[in-house]
Amino acid sequence: MRTVKWNAFLSCLCGFAVALGGVAAIARADVTVDKGSSILIFPKVIADGTFDTIIQIANTGNSMVAARCFYVNNSQGQCQETDFDIFLTKQQPTHWQVSNGRPSLTGVFGGKWGINDAGLTPGHVPPVGIGILGGAPFRGELKCVEIDPFTGMPWTGNHLKGEVTIKSLGDIAGSLEGNVNLGTTEGDVSKYNAIGILGNPNAQPANPLLLDGGTTYNACPAKLILNHFATGAVDPVVGDGSANFTELTLMPCREDFENQIPASSTLQILVFNEFEEVFSSSITVTCVTSLELTKIDTKFGDPTRSVFGISVLGTPVAQTQITPVEVSRATSGVVGVAERIVGAPQGWARGAYNIHHDGQFVPQSGADTIYLPADFAW
Repeated sequence: MRTVKWNAFLSCLCGFAVALGGVAAIARADVTVDKGSSILIFPKVIADGTFDTIIQIANTGNSMVAARCFYVNNSQGQCQETDFDIFLTKQQPTHWQVSNGRPSLTGVFGGKWGINDAGLTPGHVPPVGIGILGGAPFRGELKCVEIDPFTGMPWTGNHLKGEVTIKSLGDIAGSLEGNVNLGTTEGDVSKYNAIGILGNPNAQPANPLLLDGGTTYNACPAKLILNHFATGAVDPVVGDGSANFTELTLMPCREDFENQIPASSTLQILVFNEFEEVFSSSITVTCVTSLELTKIDTKFGDPTRSVFGISVLGTPVAQTQITPVEVSRATSGVVGVAERIVGAPQGWARGAYNIHHDGQFVPQSGADTIYLPADFAW
C-alpha cells in the first residue's frame, strides 16, 4: 500500500496529544463502553484451544429484559452465525464461558460447568469454539440486541452492559492471526468493555435496525483513535530484551443476519508520531478482522518496512486515526478493540483496551443497518 509522509503542518490540527498520554478536545462520542445500551458489540471473542473468553452481561434496569444474541465466527473466513436468546431479571448480571456455553438449568451435567452455571440462569447459551465437548475454533464477535421480553420485538431500553475477559490456556510461542512469535503465557488475562450503541427511548424500532444517528439508534463512530506503542519498541517497564506489538480488531457495524452477507468497510489510516509527523495507509475490513498493526501496510507484517514499526515511525509511541471512507453503497462504520502484547525472555503478556471513539458516521448513501432474522419476533 502507498505510504505518504507529511511534516509539521500538523500544528494546525487543534493540538491533540500524540503520545499515549491521551487525546485532547475530542468531540463527544456516541457509542459507549460504560453505560447501559440497546445494542452490545463484543468485537473480539476467542475460543480456539489457545484462548477462551468469558462474557459478562448485566441488566442495568429495574424490570426484566431480554436480548437476541449472535455469535459470528470468522476463524475460517466464512462469517458463520449462531443465535440465541437470554433473559435477565431486574439488575441481574450473568456470565458464561464461550467454549462451554451455559445450560438452561443450573447444575446440569453434575456441575461440570462449575462457576459458569452459577447464579440465575439467563436461558440456554450454546457452546461455540473448542471446549470440553470439542468443537471447531472460534474467532469472531458477539452482538446482542435488546428485545421486549414479551413480544420479542427490538426495544430501545438501554439496559444492557457487558465486559469481556480473554484468558490464555497454555504457553504457546506460535502464531496468532498469522503473526509469528506473538505468543502467550498460561493464565494470562486480558479484559475490555463491550461497545454499546444507545437507542432513542421514544423510538419504536423495526427490522432492520437503523443506526441513523439518534432517530432510532445512534450511529457508529466517525473516527477511531488508537494510542499505541510502535511495533518492536522496547517496553519502558520490562526494559532490555522486550518488544511491543499491538493487535487491532475491527468489524463493520452494518450486518445482515438474515441473508448471511458479510459487510465490508474501507478505512483511511493516519499515523502520527511524537514529532507530529504523519504517515498514511488504508485497509478494507470484512466481517471481523484481527491483525497486528504492521500487517495493515506490509504483506507479512514486516516492522522494518511498516509505518507502524519503530524503525520507520521513529518514535516509541504513536496515535493512529481510523476513518471510514465512502467508496460504495455498502460502506459501513466500524468499531473495534486493541490488544497490547509485550514479549520478553521471561514470557509474554497481553492487555486489551478500548479505542477512543469520535462523532457519528452516517453514510450519505444511507445509515448502517442490522438485519435480524425474519423470525426475530416470537
